Amino acid sequence: MEQTESKTNSINAVTTADGEKISKKAKMTKVKGEPKKLFGYELPYVGLAMIAFSFFGFLAENIARMATKHIFDCRHQLLPFLFAYGIALFAMLLILGTPDEMRIFNKRIFAKKGLKYRVLSHITYFAIIFAFVFLGEIAVGEFYEACTGVILWDYSDIPLHVTKYTSVISGAAYGGGAYLIMAFGFKPMMKLIQKIGRKTAIILNCTLGVAIVIDFIIMVVTVFVTGAAPEYWSVQF
Repeated sequence: MEQTESKTNSINAVTTADGEKISKKAKMTKVKGEPKKLFGYELPYVGLAMIAFSFFGFLAENIARMATKHIFDCRHQLLPFLFAYGIALFAMLLILGTPDEMRIFNKRIFAKKGLKYRVLSHITYFAIIFAFVFLGEIAVGEFYEACTGVILWDYSDIPLHVTKYTSVISGAAYGGGAYLIMAFGFKPMMKLIQKIGRKTAIILNCTLGVAIVIDFIIMVVTVFVTGAAPEYWSVQF
C-alpha cells in the first residue's frame, strides 16, 4: 500500500532545475500564472512599443512629405499616430524577431554564432523588410483604390517608382528605417519602456492604445463610406 502511494506521489511530482520536487498541479498553476510574452517581452510592453512605432511612423511620413512637398499634415488621423506602423512592429516581432536573433516564427535561421552569420542575419532581415514594404505599399494602395476609388498616396514623381504606390527609394527608406530601429534602437527602447510599471502600461494600452485603434478604424470607415480620406489639418511651408 505504501509502495503504491509512493509511486503515485512520484508520478504526480516533477523536479525543478534546483532539485526541488513540486506537484504537477502546482507547476501547471505556476505556468498559467506567468504573463504572456512575444519574443521575450510581456504583451503590455509590446503594446507600448506599438504605440511608439505608430508615433515614429507619423513623424517619418511627415518628414518625407516635408522634404518632397513642404507639407506637414494629419496623415488622415485625428491623433499623431499611424497604427499601421504599430501593426508592422508586431508582425516583425512575431515573424522575424530582431536582426541579431532572426527567426521565422520562432525558428532560428542563423543558429551558428560568429561575425559572418551575424552579418548574413542582418542582410537577410533588411531584404525581407524591404520586400515587405515594397510589396505591402502596392497591395494596400491598390486595395483601397479598387474598393473605394481613393488614391491615398502617389509616388509617380519619385524616381524608380513601380506603379504610383511604391518605389525602390521609398521601400529602401522605410525598410531601412525599420531595420535600423530593430537592429540598434529596439532593445534600448524596450529597456526604457520596461521601466514603466506593468499596471501603468496596461492603462496606457487601454486608453491611448484603444484611442489609436479607434482613430484608425474611423479613417478606414470614412474612406469606404465617403470615398475620400479625412483631412483634418495641414500646414504648408
